[in-house]
Amino acid sequence: MLQTPDGHGLLELFEYIHPEAIETEPTRPNQIGMHRVAFSVDDIDEALAIAARHGCLPLRGVATYQDLYRLAYIRGPSGIIVMLAQQLSRA
Repeated sequence: MLQTPDGHGLLELFEYIHPEAIETEPTRPNQIGMHRVAFSVDDIDEALAIAARHGCLPLRGVATYQDLYRLAYIRGPSGIIVMLAQQLSRA
C-alpha cells in the first residue's frame, strides 16, 4: 500500500499469482476498462530518469499543458498507464 502525501489516500499495488493472470493486449487510452494512475512529481525529468532505469519510457514524450503542467505517460507494471505531472505554476 502506498499512502498519498496528504495522508488521506491509499493506493494498493498487487499482482495476481493464483490463479495466473490472463495475458491480453494493453488497453488503448480511449478504450473502456483502461487502467491508469497519475502521480504529481516535483521534477518530471528526474522521475522519468528513474522510470527509465526500470525499463519504463515515455509513450509520447513530455507535453506542456497551458504552461501549468508538464505531463508524460509511461507504461508501468502489468501494462498500467502511469501519468506523471509536474506543476509549473499555481493557477
